[in-house]
Amino acid sequence: MLGRRSHTRVTITEGAEGVLRLARAVGVSERADGEWIATSREAGVLGETVAIALLDEGRTLSAQIVESKPIVTDGAVRHRLWLRRVDSDRLVGASSSKRDWR
Repeated sequence: MLGRRSHTRVTITEGAEGVLRLARAVGVSERADGEWIATSREAGVLGETVAIALLDEGRTLSAQIVESKPIVTDGAVRHRLWLRRVDSDRLVGASSSKRDWR
């Protein structure tokens, strides 16, 4: 057990490039105009492209964050993300709990 923590555990290479994926649980509903509203614990970055895994449908969609606003839900701060789909595939059988956030 001697020297157990004496060696370097992580090395960051200069000039390294890559993609970091973070999975977040969000609630998603479709707007009347076909765009999406998501409620998240974290704020979104405007213009960022995100992947949305629709677990009930077994599909993953791509969307771009158009707007991110803080809201209070059940006494907790959440973020309402307005998402615009960037893929051409349309969701079939959208949720009946649509909300108009305009």
